[in-house]
Amino acid sequence: MNVSPEGIATDVGNAAVPSNRMSVFRYAADRPRVAAFVTHFAIDLCAYLFIDNPLVLLVYATVGIFLKAPVCAFNHHHQHVPTFHSDVLNRLLELVYGLQTGAFSHAWVLHHSVGHHLHYLDQKLDESRWQRDDGTTMGELEYSVNVTLTAYPRAWQVGAKYPKLRFTLLWMSLLTLSIMAALVAYRPIPGLLLFVLTPFFTLFGTAWATYAHHAGRSTASHSVASNNILQPFYNWWTGNLGLHTAHHTRPGVHWSELPKLHDELKANIPADAYNAPGAPWKWFGKSPTP
Repeated sequence: MNVSPEGIATDVGNAAVPSNRMSVFRYAADRPRVAAFVTHFAIDLCAYLFIDNPLVLLVYATVGIFLKAPVCAFNHHHQHVPTFHSDVLNRLLELVYGLQTGAFSHAWVLHHSVGHHLHYLDQKLDESRWQRDDGTTMGELEYSVNVTLTAYPRAWQVGAKYPKLRFTLLWMSLLTLSIMAALVAYRPIPGLLLFVLTPFFTLFGTAWATYAHHAGRSTASHSVASNNILQPFYNWWTGNLGLHTAHHTRPGVHWSELPKLHDELKANIPADAYNAPGAPWKWFGKSPTP
């Protein structure tokens, strides 16, 4: 595995290739997603500014945690393959993502792209480890709490090897936290509910969702170390995160190209490495047969 200048973990020779330089987007498939997420953020700001009833805000924030699931997924994708050609636009998008999901700029890069992806076949090193020190498997809640509370300390630790990436994490985190503090100072209850508690619980929900990606799997190779989900709605919602073996085999491949890569690799993926999605995705149809 290599690390690109932007800190994306990629297999040698399999890094995502930027598309048409005439567009601000590297990949056209990102355009509608970014438009939806920025619109969602704008609605959050309107709710923050104009809703005074704490109960209404609480309901809005709770629903928002679930609706931000795809934002979390695409924040992850963005920090493997940056959305824009421009570094300035990438940092602005990461600012929006951080205020929505609690995963600030380059936190995913350090903890996940150059952390978890390099180490997930060794549970003593994996930043998202699902095994306890004695080798037994953590429960879902135990894992989720552990990953949430250790996310930033582990990202910072990984950053010792990548000082430029850690510096970006530092200044972008300070900027994001300053904006959060200003929002709370100006309107305390809406600010606390929408831009402190919601990102925290969204970060926890992200950790919870990742438990099913690897927990209990053999760590012998990429082919057997991930669970895969083929249900179309789940993969539309998450940007093909269900094709997890493909993602780990070549983490620099853009999310829109994972179905093609999965087709190339599926002959080596065992039958027990496929799962049905949990709620609420399971209510939107059955997974096709592998």
